[in-house]
Amino acid sequence: MFALYLFNGQAAVADLIGLARRDPDMDIRKDAIFWLGQKASAAAVAALGEVIVAPEELEIKKAAVFALSQLPEEKGTPLLLGIARQHPQPRVRKEAIFWLGQSGDAKALDFFEEILLK
Repeated sequence: MFALYLFNGQAAVADLIGLARRDPDMDIRKDAIFWLGQKASAAAVAALGEVIVAPEELEIKKAAVFALSQLPEEKGTPLLLGIARQHPQPRVRKEAIFWLGQSGDAKALDFFEEILLK
């Protein structure tokens, strides 16, 4: 996995996406999801978003939410905010809220103020 991460080509991102989507081993899928978050390319971010909305195991969705939390704030925070507000599974929303709390991003603080002062 790490070798794919180090390779700076679209083929490496495509391989990571393939592993994240289809590998039968959950640990390999979670590792691929983690390294996609470190890549932070548009294709990687799109794949993470797909994992979160697909009918996946909760652990896979949580790994994808964590990977989004590792993105630069301008990419990760808006996605996490959307998940925290709209994802149909409460446990996935909770995961997004947790990582927003860890971010220190001003937009996350605005979100907490919004939901706590309703």
